[in-house]
Amino acid sequence: MLSGYGVGLLVGSLGGGLLSDHVPCAKLTLILLFGCGIVLVLLGLSTNLYVLAGLLVLGGVFDGAIRTLHQRLIMEYCDVMERPRAQALNRVAANLGMAVAGVMGGALAQIDFRWLFFVSAAVMFSGLLWFAYSILHRAVEVPCVPDDFNKTSQKPYRDRSFLWLLAASVLLGLAFEPIYSMLGNYLIDYYHLGADFIGWQFALNAGLIVVLQIPISHWTERWGARRQILTGSLLLAVGLSMLPFGSHPFYVFISTALWTLGEILFLPTLSVLVMQFAQSGKSGHYFGLFSVCWSASAVFGPALGVQIYGLFGGHSIWVVTATLAMCSMPFIYQATRFEPEPL
Repeated sequence: MLSGYGVGLLVGSLGGGLLSDHVPCAKLTLILLFGCGIVLVLLGLSTNLYVLAGLLVLGGVFDGAIRTLHQRLIMEYCDVMERPRAQALNRVAANLGMAVAGVMGGALAQIDFRWLFFVSAAVMFSGLLWFAYSILHRAVEVPCVPDDFNKTSQKPYRDRSFLWLLAASVLLGLAFEPIYSMLGNYLIDYYHLGADFIGWQFALNAGLIVVLQIPISHWTERWGARRQILTGSLLLAVGLSMLPFGSHPFYVFISTALWTLGEILFLPTLSVLVMQFAQSGKSGHYFGLFSVCWSASAVFGPALGVQIYGLFGGHSIWVVTATLAMCSMPFIYQATRFEPEPL
């Protein structure tokens, strides 16, 4: 069922990007947000297995398209110099939302699981109204490129630097995804920690992002994309590779602090870099392909990770993820040899 959602996510990521080259992004986002709200309501009402599976696929399509359009909207409604800060604010907002959603979801699940979908739908429709009020009458800094221009504009498939970036994003995504799918089981099996500690460990991750994302983004603005992503990849590799050598909870907190700092550096910078590439041609193609490559890690990462965990043990997961993060660095170097424009 969840794999169906993942397939929908991949289809929507690319489809939303392609559509955004022909339909105004704000209007398309409103339509997709409304569709997401309807799907959430239907998920709460349906009890048929096949209907649920179909709704999950459809929800994945809408969700993937919205994620792609979200990045393009940041590009369109922000001045070039404001984009790194906008991405930092976006990361803070997302983590605050996830923190609230976790508490709210836990409380609602104890009452009735269906309320998870109904309340989520209500929040979705509220967000839709706020989005319509706040953005529909705003001036666009970087308008959608007309279709006749797209025929002669740069295509992502021919943009070698962008293809290097896609390869790096796949490796970084595969290195980063096991944190959410494997780390909890690993801490239970090898550190003998309980679910409450794991919750605090992820709370530390969200808290550090909320507190440090904006100051670190300001501090590193002059570094350039290459240095930020390379440093973030290195911190991710160090933070994950140290896990097999410890046994104390404090050791886990140090590891979490290191890979969170890496996440703070490389994730928003990747998005800013994609925006810079997207300005050279078919923006929707660029955003769609990047979203597909990053989302693919969420689809294939758990399946690959559980096989490695089962065959070679939990320690091997972090050796592999650290290696993947390090292997992404040459691709990042190639992708940023000729940055489209300075950050």
